[in-house]
Amino acid sequence: MEGKAGNRVSKRAFDYLLAIYIASPEGKPARLADISEILGVSAPSAHEYLAELINQGLVAKTGRGLYSLTPAGKRILMKRIWIHGVLEEMLVRIFKIEIDSACSIASQIDLEVEEENAEKICSMLGHPRKCPHGYIIPHTGENTADHTELEHSKPCIKILRKIDS
Repeated sequence: MEGKAGNRVSKRAFDYLLAIYIASPEGKPARLADISEILGVSAPSAHEYLAELINQGLVAKTGRGLYSLTPAGKRILMKRIWIHGVLEEMLVRIFKIEIDSACSIASQIDLEVEEENAEKICSMLGHPRKCPHGYIIPHTGENTADHTELEHSKPCIKILRKIDS
């Protein structure tokens, strides 16, 4: 998955996008303190990396210590949530892996799965609408930049590790 100028978006960038999403109830801007707490980093470290994400066009600063996802940032995050949900469904349905284990495995590999391969898996599974945990899976081709279904149904995708400051 790519950010500005075609650069691949890192696990760290995804974790920040996810932290902003988790910390922004009903689409309101996320507070720096909440983002840094979710990620387990200091506020200055979070502020510094958020500046990089702003420069990449993935995050917008909306006020003092307030951040939100740009349409590009939300689109990238929704695509990852889609891939994660599809992988999780495959692991549970096909391989009979326990739900929480499947979620952890999917969280470790979802960045490595190309969109075209995820689409093949999704199609084979009949385009599941929800992951095994019952959370909505946003599908490509839908307006993922404004995917309001997810506003009240946070994804089960995990930040697996605290980020090194």
